[in-house]
Amino acid sequence: MSTNPALAPYLIAERGGFRWFHVEEVRGSALDALAAEFGLHELAIEDCRNLRQRSKLEEYESHLFLIVNTIHFDAEKTECWFGELDFFVGKDFLISVHDGPSRTFRAVKPKFDADPKMAHPGKVLYAMLDYVADQYLPVLDSIQERIEVLEERSYEEPSPQLLAEIFSTKRALIDFRRIATGMRELVGHLLHRSEPWLRTQQAYFRNVYDHVVRAMDFMEAYRDILTGVLDVHLTATANRTNDIMKVLTIYATLAIPFLLVTGYYGMNFENLPLLHHPDGFLWITSGMGLIALVLLWFFKRRGWF
Repeated sequence: MSTNPALAPYLIAERGGFRWFHVEEVRGSALDALAAEFGLHELAIEDCRNLRQRSKLEEYESHLFLIVNTIHFDAEKTECWFGELDFFVGKDFLISVHDGPSRTFRAVKPKFDADPKMAHPGKVLYAMLDYVADQYLPVLDSIQERIEVLEERSYEEPSPQLLAEIFSTKRALIDFRRIATGMRELVGHLLHRSEPWLRTQQAYFRNVYDHVVRAMDFMEAYRDILTGVLDVHLTATANRTNDIMKVLTIYATLAIPFLLVTGYYGMNFENLPLLHHPDGFLWITSGMGLIALVLLWFFKRRGWF
């Protein structure tokens, strides 16, 4: 089986008639050369170069084209984003495409080198998909740790900044769900393919499908927990507002006797009680203070604070 010399730098292995190519320069000439060598469809090549595509499986005359989304989570920024890994799969070849260095490729390559039986398009595809699906749970673990921190802070220090972080985490879970749903549909399509070189791997694809479904179950649970955290935050904020309003109301109520007495003695009359008494100011001030203390005792007795 002859290979175009221009494709030699991208040929990862050639065993028993099976060839695996890996491309990390999506805008270079490698994809065009591979398209000419294997009859790859031009629309699939265009999808490889237009990044941020959703997960999907397309069937062409001589090959299948898959777009797989990887998931990443930044705990500091509370952001979830996805990468893209593309595959062209035929009966005797597999082409993996990633824009820049691929963590998935570097994890699978040593396994391929160590196991001669992996020289098969279905087995290499399964290994790559399995690694991608296995990264979903660590991402969810990071999100779970973030939710636990948010839950603790919701009890101790509810604030507008914390509310923004809760909504950011909620958006991350929504992004995770969208990506995982696409992955589940893609693997589900693989389970119903009739190609012999894929049917032999259906048990393994079911394993990947189960991993994705499990991750989505965890995601739904974390989303419910985060909704509870949001409810706790809103309740704590409302209680804090009520406490503040209660204190301000008490202060305003205590000020009423002072305002009443000072307003009363501010009238332009000469015959007000104790107006000309030498100790009148002291008596009036003491009376207002006594009224305030009586009000405080009354509020305390009623359990208002």
